[in-house]
Amino acid sequence: MSSITKLVLRRPVTTFLAVLCLIFFGFMSILNSKLELMPDMNLPLILITTSYPGASPTDVDKLLSKPIEEKVAALSDVKRYTSTSAENLSMVVVRYNYGTNMDKAYDQLKKKIDELKPSLPKDAKEPSYVEMNITDSSSMDLAVENNAQENMYNYVKNTISPQFEKLSSVASVDLSGGRKQYVQIRLSPEKLEQYHLDLSKLSDIIKNADFSYPAGETGVGSQDLSVTTTEDFDTVESLKELPIITGTGDSIYLKDLATVRTALEKQSSIGRYNGSDTVMLGLKKTQSESAVTLSRGAKKLIAELEKEDPNLKISVINDAADSIRDSLSSVFQTMLMAVAISMAIILLFFGDWKASLIVGTSIPIAILGALIFMWAMGYSMNMITLSALVLGVGMMVDNSIVVLEACFRSIDKIGDSGDEARRQAAIRSVETVGGSVFGSTLTTCVVFLPLGFMKGISGQFFKPLGFTIVFCMLSSLISALTIVPLCYSIYRPKENEKAPAYRGIRALQEGYRNVIGRLLKHKPLVVITTILLLVLSIFLATKVKTELMPQTDEGIVSISITTKPGLRIEELDKILKKTEALAASDSDTERYMVRSSSDARSLLFGESGSSVTAYLKKKRSVSTKKKAELWQKKLSDMTDASIRVKSSSSMSYMSSEQPNYEAILSGTDYDKLKEISDRLVSELRQREDLTAVHSSMENAAPILKVRLDPIRSAAEGLSPILAAQNLNLLLSGTEVMTMKVDGEDASVMLEYPKEDYDSLEKLKNIMLKTARGSSVKLQNIADISFSDSPASIYRVDRKYQLTITADYTDKATKNTKKQLDEELISKYLDHDVSKTSSVSSQSMDEEFGALGLAISIAVFLVFIVMAAQFESMRYSIMVMTTIPFSLIGSFGFLWLFNATLSMNSLLGFLMLVGTVVNNGILYVDTVNQYRREMPFQDSLVEAGATRLRPILMTTLTTVLSMLPMAAAFGRNGEVMQGLALVDVGGLSASTILALLLLPVYYHLLSRKKERQPS
Repeated sequence: MSSITKLVLRRPVTTFLAVLCLIFFGFMSILNSKLELMPDMNLPLILITTSYPGASPTDVDKLLSKPIEEKVAALSDVKRYTSTSAENLSMVVVRYNYGTNMDKAYDQLKKKIDELKPSLPKDAKEPSYVEMNITDSSSMDLAVENNAQENMYNYVKNTISPQFEKLSSVASVDLSGGRKQYVQIRLSPEKLEQYHLDLSKLSDIIKNADFSYPAGETGVGSQDLSVTTTEDFDTVESLKELPIITGTGDSIYLKDLATVRTALEKQSSIGRYNGSDTVMLGLKKTQSESAVTLSRGAKKLIAELEKEDPNLKISVINDAADSIRDSLSSVFQTMLMAVAISMAIILLFFGDWKASLIVGTSIPIAILGALIFMWAMGYSMNMITLSALVLGVGMMVDNSIVVLEACFRSIDKIGDSGDEARRQAAIRSVETVGGSVFGSTLTTCVVFLPLGFMKGISGQFFKPLGFTIVFCMLSSLISALTIVPLCYSIYRPKENEKAPAYRGIRALQEGYRNVIGRLLKHKPLVVITTILLLVLSIFLATKVKTELMPQTDEGIVSISITTKPGLRIEELDKILKKTEALAASDSDTERYMVRSSSDARSLLFGESGSSVTAYLKKKRSVSTKKKAELWQKKLSDMTDASIRVKSSSSMSYMSSEQPNYEAILSGTDYDKLKEISDRLVSELRQREDLTAVHSSMENAAPILKVRLDPIRSAAEGLSPILAAQNLNLLLSGTEVMTMKVDGEDASVMLEYPKEDYDSLEKLKNIMLKTARGSSVKLQNIADISFSDSPASIYRVDRKYQLTITADYTDKATKNTKKQLDEELISKYLDHDVSKTSSVSSQSMDEEFGALGLAISIAVFLVFIVMAAQFESMRYSIMVMTTIPFSLIGSFGFLWLFNATLSMNSLLGFLMLVGTVVNNGILYVDTVNQYRREMPFQDSLVEAGATRLRPILMTTLTTVLSMLPMAAAFGRNGEVMQGLALVDVGGLSASTILALLLLPVYYHLLSRKKERQPS
């Protein structure tokens, strides 16, 4: 390594040009890197959705979900599959093992499902497949208002949405709210009877009237031309004039039988923004573009559109770019604070501004080097990679501080006789500490190697962070071996004995000598103290809460509203307005949005179809979490709906947050689980320590069940299946064609007036046509009764799943959950019904297990590196004792600041393994050098006293530069807070304990011959 230093000292101009190139390409990488909030997260999931209009959840489960599950079960590499059967819709989520080739998996899955197509219900739509990306949500949500437009849905879809689709950064535009226009052929039952027609025959006539059919070829002059026969009905007026042949052979027009007009579909959704009805657009970015680029282009387009139409108002509801800018700005500020803190510490210890600048220059050089590596690897600039740079700032200067401090010691021995002496001092300093610097850098880097081979969420999430820190450390090593010696020889800094910390360090060194002398006389006490500290750290670990990822405070409160199935949308709107009023009246609310949709896809994510989302002001009176708790209490008295209020953020998709009490049971018998659900809910609601008790099976949807009697049907000349099909046509109508209306494709629906069958009596008296030409009442061939149907049916690996949730009251104790599980839940468990954990809990266990394995591998690699460096396993074991020393500080800080043990915190432990040993390496390396010059006992004491200053400097720069992050400074600062707390606490504790305890362990692990004076 000294040869690199010698080369740099001989070629200063070449070195300067290399630094100039580094600066140039570093800024190029900044300008060309994509800005994101978080790295892309791809899960090996495929979602299969199949629509079956008019089908109940039970029918969907039996006819769609179960057959699809059976096919999925036969596939390889499938880890888990779940199905949700809701009204009109089946959703099956297939989760594959990480590392599976998803293109190949998609092809195999599609082939399997294609085998099912002939056996699927005739009216069921084709299954659709979606590969899921958990971060693939809309980057920008817009609310569109225009008082001059009659139909906002058509206006937005035909005029506004295409404008945003033209933007190169926009991948897709999702439209919600409003009511779609269609062409309604509203039949009169009396006229149908009069003209001896029925709905089925009329449907066939209209379908066959609009056609295009090839007739062949014919010769015209010298050319052969194709002949096509066609009949088009491209306007509502032309459709009215469609000729119809009646049952008696007469010819009439369609307008004589029915009212033909454009109409709006029945309202099935609600959308409001700040109290006004609106249509919303969700803009999704392309893979290659960032949300910031999309936001910039969209806002420019909005300004142009509003300028063209004064009645148009497009409001930005949510913009991911704002969160990205604020978060990255906070990280940049934290980085600048870390640089300033590091340079201030150097000035405090050395008392020379030149020395401070020399070490300070190594920081931007290392950062620019890391940014070039990031750009080459294709990493974006996001919260994770930039936080890695912040974490690296403190560690970047460690190598430079050790080399510069060694330069001062070398010049003291050589004597400052000129430039040549300084060059020799620089070379000698690298020869003295180069091995320690290289070893400490290598141990820091190897702990991140396991991240490169990790799969799952943690692998995708933290691989960029790990490699970014590796890039920082490699850059800082090169800087310490080249830039620092060169700058030292050119700028000639001097150690100032009047430095603010000079006298303090001298006093600490003297005090350290006295303390170590005493500790070496009480070695058993030191060992017992170490064991007690380890026990204390394990005890503190049990007091720390766990979660998959920490949630951030982004000022978003989400209120989900669950009502009884079948509730009319007018009644639902009344409940939404009550909830909406609470958000609107709060002084901390900046804007709010109401959404309600019958789209059952929300069931996939355990969400309610109705929600109120409030965006709070930046300067709010309380935190978002406190605000959510306050609103939950205010809305708890609403008896006509189940309401859940929680804070929401960009990290919510990785949240493992659960209700206070949750019990999940699974079994193969749905009816048995439903019975258990009813009993459990009844028993739990009688307890005083629980409130808001709910079951996933409690919301049964009332349905009318028509049981067609085959004997009575046959007596009337009507088969049951034909009767069911006719009933479907009467109640649901049928699509007979499509036509252009205002330039847009619109369905043409043949249907009866809804009010003709809006009661049970009217339903019973429906007249069905028989094959004999006569009519029969439905009640004469069928039994009609009310029945309960589940709102949705959820299964995991072909087992039905029941989830019971509740909130604890003030009378609950820490043993309440255990007591409930043992006294209530356990009595319902048998060979068929078992207790299981939620998907989020299973994911957390998997990710924690993967990170735990990574930490174990890191510890092993660090041991191997140090053993190879010292050429001794004993010395490696000595240094490894600093790792348990750090646990007391890490768990202590997590417990003290009420932080959680999350994936980020575990990554902090992984980093800690590579950093806490650095001080031990420096100490042991120095002891080994001093033993050649002084007695064994003196070398143990003097090594610690000599290296006290660089150890304190490197620890302080690392710890203090992390303090802003540990304090969750800036927007989304909570994401990396746990990691910083683990490192700050661990480094602080291990530094103090390593300086005090390592001499004792070195003495204990040394052979008797080695302890004898040489």
